[in-house]
Amino acid sequence: MNDLLCYFRSVSWFVFFSLLLAGTSWSQEIGAGLDTQSPVAIEADELTYDEATSTYRASGQVQLHKGGVSLLSDRIEWNTATGEASAKGHVRLVEPGGLLEAENMVIDLDSGTGRMTNGHILLSDRNFHIAGAEIEKLGEQTYQVRDGFFTTCDGPVPSWKFGARKFNVTLGKYARAKHAIFYIHNIPVLYTPYLIYPVKTERESGFLNPRYGYSKKRGTEISLAYYQVIDRHLDATFYLDYLSDMGLGKGLEYRYIFGEDNEGILKGYHINGFQDFDNRYAFDWLHFGHLPGKVRLAADVEYVSSRDYFDDFGEVAGEYNKDKAQSVVTASRNWEKMNLTGLLKYTKDLEQNNDQTLQRLPEIDLASGLRHFDETPFYFDFGSSYTYFWRQEGVKGQRLTARPALSALFHAGRLFEVQPEVGYTERLYWTSEEGPGHEREGIFDFSNRLVTRFSRVFVPDGEVIKKIRHSIEPELVYSYISPENQDHLPQFDAVDDIGPENKIALAIVNRFTARLEPEADNVIYHEFLYLRLSQEYDVRESRRDRLNPQDDLRPFSDIRAEVILRPTRWSYLDVDTRYDVNSREDGFNRFTVFNARGGVRNGAGNGLDLEYRYRKESLGYLAGALDMAWFKPFYVNYQHRYDFEEQLTLERVLNIEYRAQCWSIFLTLRDRLEDKEYLVTFALSGVGKLTEFGGSLGGPEG
Repeated sequence: MNDLLCYFRSVSWFVFFSLLLAGTSWSQEIGAGLDTQSPVAIEADELTYDEATSTYRASGQVQLHKGGVSLLSDRIEWNTATGEASAKGHVRLVEPGGLLEAENMVIDLDSGTGRMTNGHILLSDRNFHIAGAEIEKLGEQTYQVRDGFFTTCDGPVPSWKFGARKFNVTLGKYARAKHAIFYIHNIPVLYTPYLIYPVKTERESGFLNPRYGYSKKRGTEISLAYYQVIDRHLDATFYLDYLSDMGLGKGLEYRYIFGEDNEGILKGYHINGFQDFDNRYAFDWLHFGHLPGKVRLAADVEYVSSRDYFDDFGEVAGEYNKDKAQSVVTASRNWEKMNLTGLLKYTKDLEQNNDQTLQRLPEIDLASGLRHFDETPFYFDFGSSYTYFWRQEGVKGQRLTARPALSALFHAGRLFEVQPEVGYTERLYWTSEEGPGHEREGIFDFSNRLVTRFSRVFVPDGEVIKKIRHSIEPELVYSYISPENQDHLPQFDAVDDIGPENKIALAIVNRFTARLEPEADNVIYHEFLYLRLSQEYDVRESRRDRLNPQDDLRPFSDIRAEVILRPTRWSYLDVDTRYDVNSREDGFNRFTVFNARGGVRNGAGNGLDLEYRYRKESLGYLAGALDMAWFKPFYVNYQHRYDFEEQLTLERVLNIEYRAQCWSIFLTLRDRLEDKEYLVTFALSGVGKLTEFGGSLGGPEG
């Protein structure tokens, strides 16, 4: 209750400030279809012409058309000399940008200026309504309204509106009013001595809609934002936030597009902490584009001062529970059959001492595509990599790897393909440890792949599904890696310890592809089911000496099953599981891995998504999301995450939106392990979010 009192004590002044600086914008010009060169056509039940005054007088379902504009009324007088038209009774001015209605109207058909009584203007692009006892069109895009209101709501009694004795509206710029009142239906709820409301579509510098809120974690929140147009393809947003329980936040979001294929977003945020609250900051950069010389540049950079930043500002799973912040910048250059890639990868460990975290600064990879020896079945491949491993504490070093490989492709008639390959991996090291300063090791590898394919076409002859092709693709692979002692090599990552291998792998792939003909001359091929079963046999394991009688041989690997099911455009199911054939356990305990995710949606806002992940003795996790639009205008979203290993709920989130035609109110209830909170947000169509507040629901204090 204290949270609500704290909110309502300050909301009135904040809403006034929000309306003063609100930043949503649009523009449509009523009368834009008028053209001085266009001819005028009049239709009416009765039509007369006064030659002395050059005036047409029409009555009875009168329609006057000029260019893209139609003027309809009970009676119309049009002076051909002055271009002025006077309309009385059920006046309607219809044009592509919207609709104008009034009891009486006088309009200059050449300039578009005019005046009307008891008028109503609708700008159809954004459903913006202007109404008043008197409306005068002062210029091409400027109106003056007396005893009127404006809103984005439909109906004779709008859900909300701003009213004033007098206000001006300039399309493409602003609506300005003195002594304005905000109404909910016809009930006045807020007074503001001065109001500026944007009605523009073009990008324009200015203040955006302020935001107000309250939460148990951050306290009272007031956020101001200023949008700056720098150039046609450049803009920036500056943020200034007051968080009563944390500090003063400053932020920048810079967006750019250079040329046709260089674009990115640069973000930065910093908080000056109050009292015992530490300063915190974050930096984020996302970029895709090209450098001179056909070099492709990509960046995904994220850096934070500490994990507390994600705890305080993360809103969804995957943000507030992050344990690492990772930055990757890559530059690559492709030739016909050669690719050169440079990479900088920096990882900040947010849970442990980051001084010992291994960084790749840089890593450079050079790879050639398969090169075919003409008139032979043989191919040559080469890949190399240089990596500098750096950290503040611990062993640093450099590693150079190179792997040339020779392969071939043989066809045994039309039945089999045979693909043997032999390669050699050489690794060279230079480290900061005392000793010889460098190490090296080379390892041979060999593989041979045997594949074939069978298929059959079925003809169900349905209305849409005309044919179904079922293909079976058996695959047999033998792989061998020579055993070498690598204890003398530094251990930076998995490349430094390549284990010996002598395995035979068997896989069978089933594909089901449908030929769809939803319309004449429109053919779609849709693979609705992919099923792959695979298993390996370890020859080395089968020959291992058993010193301990209880130590059973396990030459057969787990059976792996992969399923991708897409029965309709509204449903999906993906399964990846491994089954232990050597286990003596029963039932589900034989599964070492079981990952599945699936969902169904009806295209009308209703849907269910489920994800289950299981790894024997280490992970059991279920996540679900439910969307319901059956209770319109109420829209419901529920999310749930549960840990089976710990037998506890990680998070429950309930989002409820009441969506009216021109406003919405949002309620979010969030229950996490150490935080239970609610958040209420109110938004107006055309304005955006005006206020939001929240607080604790009985979770831990702080």
